[in-house]
Amino acid sequence: MVKVYKSKRAEQQVLQSYQSILEMWPVEFQEQRIPTKYGITHCIISGTPDRPPLLLFHGVGDNSAVMWALNIEELSRHFYCIAVDTLGGPGKSRPNEYFTRSSFDQVDWINQIIDYFQYERVHLAGVSNGAYMAYNYTVTHSHRVYRTVCMEGGMVTKPFKTMVRTLLMMFPEICIPTHHNLLRILKKLSSPHSRVFTQYPWLGDHLALLMKSHNQQAMFVHKVEKYNREEGDIAGNKLYFLVAEHRIELQRDFLRILDEGKFTYKVIPDAGHGINHEQPERVNAEIVSFLLEESRRMKGADPSAIQPGTQP
Repeated sequence: MVKVYKSKRAEQQVLQSYQSILEMWPVEFQEQRIPTKYGITHCIISGTPDRPPLLLFHGVGDNSAVMWALNIEELSRHFYCIAVDTLGGPGKSRPNEYFTRSSFDQVDWINQIIDYFQYERVHLAGVSNGAYMAYNYTVTHSHRVYRTVCMEGGMVTKPFKTMVRTLLMMFPEICIPTHHNLLRILKKLSSPHSRVFTQYPWLGDHLALLMKSHNQQAMFVHKVEKYNREEGDIAGNKLYFLVAEHRIELQRDFLRILDEGKFTYKVIPDAGHGINHEQPERVNAEIVSFLLEESRRMKGADPSAIQPGTQP
């Protein structure tokens, strides 16, 4: 079976840190182990069942405990939040022998999670690779989705180029992955105005531990489906994209797709790739507003809003 962590000791360290972060969550939560064809999927559940269901997806080298720690208090006021630990990611989910590149079906896996909770439709939100997962599910199964928010990601056109660009941003620190160098990488990916790792040092410590401990090849099992314009057009009104201002020059191809497809998106100032950590209040407000259709903005009403079909 796929090896998720580089060693058993690394796994134990991550899980101990994971639990300590969960204990800092400002809301009540339950942990749920969901059996799927591809292994046990671990979810953290917050909010009450009478609220609209919201599935939350984290990025490649993250897990649900750290990804949503700064967002869950506000989101769980409005939604029944189901934060999913991705199979193959450095969380508590456990892949089985069917979690292979030839047999794993990401969309089918998400279907099984939704079916477990007996929902016909749900809201989705994700960051980075989680945004891709949320986008891909929405365009292929729009009948099961109310609305989706994609943060710092979504459709993919050139996966290899994206991977190489990310590695270059980590150079040269990644060559000597000390704790200090890994924190430097995290800060390079963040807005220069961000103080998130000063305000929440445990956040950087945990993310650095994940970078050092996770066998990222375990995520290669997840096949990436390239952007299909026709599928995007069908689900376009259900999608909202939040893009970080930091290093936005590297996002020009992505922004061009959003403009050409007339998708709704907004650039969040003073935010980097960890957009929901660096600007949690702003991001929470955008998610709640879009998913619940509160304070829907008319074109031109908010000068900071980036309207469909325009460049920032």
